[in-house]
Amino acid sequence: MLDYRLDGDLRFISHHDTLRLFRRALARAEIPVRFTGGFNPHPRIMIPLPRPVGVASEAESLVMETESPIDAAEAMRCLGDQLPRGLEMLAARRLARDERIQPETARYRLAWEDDRPADLDERIERIMESDAVAIERTHATTGKRRSLNIRPYIVRIQPIECELEMTLRVTNRGTVRPAEVAGLLGCDPRAVNHRIRRVAVEWSFTEA
Repeated sequence: MLDYRLDGDLRFISHHDTLRLFRRALARAEIPVRFTGGFNPHPRIMIPLPRPVGVASEAESLVMETESPIDAAEAMRCLGDQLPRGLEMLAARRLARDERIQPETARYRLAWEDDRPADLDERIERIMESDAVAIERTHATTGKRRSLNIRPYIVRIQPIECELEMTLRVTNRGTVRPAEVAGLLGCDPRAVNHRIRRVAVEWSFTEA
């Protein structure tokens, strides 16, 4: 498991493009990544908590399988030498063969511009005291709209100086997008991701 930071223009690349970037960097670093079988093999790598496009992050993680045991610190160093500006390796950890990871919560910070509402505290209080907070989410492919109660995914919302911090729960059924929470607080959810950064993720480690 490799932890990394992503910022700058790279925050605008998609989840699939981020994986493609890592595939090429791992090949250049000559790290013995294990591949799937079949006629179209792919390296066994994954990003367990995909980052919304436009969001910078100080808490990204990549999980990969290797053909043979490798030194985690050396792999991090070799891979770091092959990465573009804006992407920096932070830490490495070797997982046991039967160990699985699951994100529990993710913490984000939104930088205010001139759109901080005067009634921000009241908006936060209404959300946190509500049993249900409904939003409409549009399917990216079909365009169909559905109502979703996002309250179970919101752990905490709090102002911190010139920023807003959101701690959001992640489950096997999904999570809430930080831009959706920002939309409830007066921002345009379609044009706010570039002001959001992920600052921490809490993981659970279990045996399969």
